[in-house]
Amino acid sequence: MIKRTGEIVLAIIGLIFSVLMQAAIAVIGLLLVNGSKGKEGLTTYYNNYYQTVTEWEIPKDEIPDPDRIFDFVHTLSWTALSGGIITLIVGAAGIYYIMKNKNPILAGFLFLAAGIVSLLSTALIGFFPALLFVIAAMLCFIRKPKSTFSGF
Repeated sequence: MIKRTGEIVLAIIGLIFSVLMQAAIAVIGLLLVNGSKGKEGLTTYYNNYYQTVTEWEIPKDEIPDPDRIFDFVHTLSWTALSGGIITLIVGAAGIYYIMKNKNPILAGFLFLAAGIVSLLSTALIGFFPALLFVIAAMLCFIRKPKSTFSGF
């Protein structure tokens, strides 16, 4: 029986970083959206947006509409939140299947899926946790138990 300590450690670290990163993105985005509710909050958002654009000396024809940025942040926060839940479930299932060598191939596919969900739900910001999941998946696929066949 092969000890799968490396895969377990990589998966746990990747899971923790991924869920924390996705939760942070979701919280920041949702706080921005909730903070700009109402006329006063939206006015402050527009004023700060145009003030920043003016300070950075960006031409007006090159900047995106502030409503599009606002919608993008709102969508990204909900995507990160739902992706965090999916990553948590799939990553935990992968860790369960790799424990005591229950089914390393299935665990590898689950780690690969968790890495892809983590990467896509954070708009490619979660590269490091996704990389840890992919390395754990590769280790699950590559490492095979030693043959007990001793020959004649």
